[in-house]
Amino acid sequence: MNYKLCPSVNRYLVKSKWRRRVDTMLWVLRAVLLFCFDSATLCFARRQSHRNHGAIFCLHGLGDLLLAGRTVEALAGWMRSQGLEPVLFVRPTFVEFARRAFGVAQVEGINRHQFTRELGYRVGVLKSVTGRFAVAVQPTYNRMFRVEDCLMRATGAPRRIGNAGHASFILPSERWLGDRCYTQLIEPRLGPMHELERYAEFLNGMGLSVPQVPWQPGGNGRFCVWPEELAPTGPYMVLAPSASHPRRTWPMESFLKVARHVASRHGLAIVMVGRQPHEASDVIDLGGKTAVEDLPGLVTSARFVLCSESGLYHLGVSLGRPTLAVGGDGMTSRYFPYPGESGRPVKVVHHSMPCGNCNWKCIHIRLPRETALCLQEVTWQEVAAAADALWQRGT
Repeated sequence: MNYKLCPSVNRYLVKSKWRRRVDTMLWVLRAVLLFCFDSATLCFARRQSHRNHGAIFCLHGLGDLLLAGRTVEALAGWMRSQGLEPVLFVRPTFVEFARRAFGVAQVEGINRHQFTRELGYRVGVLKSVTGRFAVAVQPTYNRMFRVEDCLMRATGAPRRIGNAGHASFILPSERWLGDRCYTQLIEPRLGPMHELERYAEFLNGMGLSVPQVPWQPGGNGRFCVWPEELAPTGPYMVLAPSASHPRRTWPMESFLKVARHVASRHGLAIVMVGRQPHEASDVIDLGGKTAVEDLPGLVTSARFVLCSESGLYHLGVSLGRPTLAVGGDGMTSRYFPYPGESGRPVKVVHHSMPCGNCNWKCIHIRLPRETALCLQEVTWQEVAAAADALWQRGT
């Protein structure tokens, strides 16, 4: 295909320099205001005299939490070796999942979006983490000043260890201010790396180590049960078309075509999760009826998983199920392919683009919720062909 830029894209590029300057000024102003607001809040926060806990912050999506699984377990063990009880902070919707998946007695929820937008909620969260911890760790590469840095600062822990992060999520001016929220920052290497390699790199900077292989949640069997009232009868495949943003979501119609292709060839029912109810009569729609902690039980018994490059993709990989995902070129090499993927029943169909690694800031689309061009280029026929090949290799 000819990727010649359309007039609207040319106008975007002409204005982008000015827009970047304005955005930078606004981000710096917001950072300073948040720093001052947090300072005033922390002045009135009550601090505990005895700090016998350690904090671990993993506040991004389900896929990020799964990729951090071995790191969280290693950090929890390290804290216990120092006589501290680990406390894991995740998104509120993942609290029960994390309780079952990790050997951590205390799991607490923080809504990162609400934390940045509602001052009342922010005050409550800041006060809840203040003065409790002897050590706090923020291992994620997607470090943001207004979330991770501010939370680490609020803990006031004598040891605050964090990932230095990357430029797509934190501006140089924010980094200058946020670096003061840590007692130790571990600098990542430059160049493309999978998230498993990033987490291993971070732990290595702390003198710890983990294997760079997918983590299996609930290895003790706590995730093997699927609610009987929702259990499909007979063999089935899981369809999970949702992604974290419409820009990263392949069209629903294309997903259904591929799912029907796979289901008809292999005698499978189609069980869909992660979306609002759909009108397709040949789909068992569990959208809105499934909790995150129930998904491993569903995926474990599935014959095939078809999904966006999202949390369900990483869950399918972790559980060793044949998993086919449709992905874009927004974050090259960070989430796929997995290290040593050739030996696993997993495949991501995507198109490399000249404008790739854009952090999903697609210059080819006009509407904020429009699918990125790299995903629009993927046809259902090539995904169906990849499904046939993966079925032969993985079942």
